[in-house]
Amino acid sequence: MIAEAIHTATAIGWAIVAWIVLTSAAACLALYAVVVTVATPIRAACRALTAALAAWRALTALAEHPDRYKPRQRPLWAAA
Repeated sequence: MIAEAIHTATAIGWAIVAWIVLTSAAACLALYAVVVTVATPIRAACRALTAALAAWRALTALAEHPDRYKPRQRPLWAAA
């Protein structure tokens, strides 16, 4: 009778351990999915914002020094 009680307690203990392990694995997987789902659009938005900021800086630099970015003109005597 005592052996059966010990066996039952051991079986229940292992079942609880398995339940805790599987529940934590499922929670980790769900958390990972949420992090990836949120991080991907944020990363894309940051890259787009960086590109827009770089383009804006280039345009303001062009507006501040318009002569600096003009292409070289050919001399009049070299007209084809």
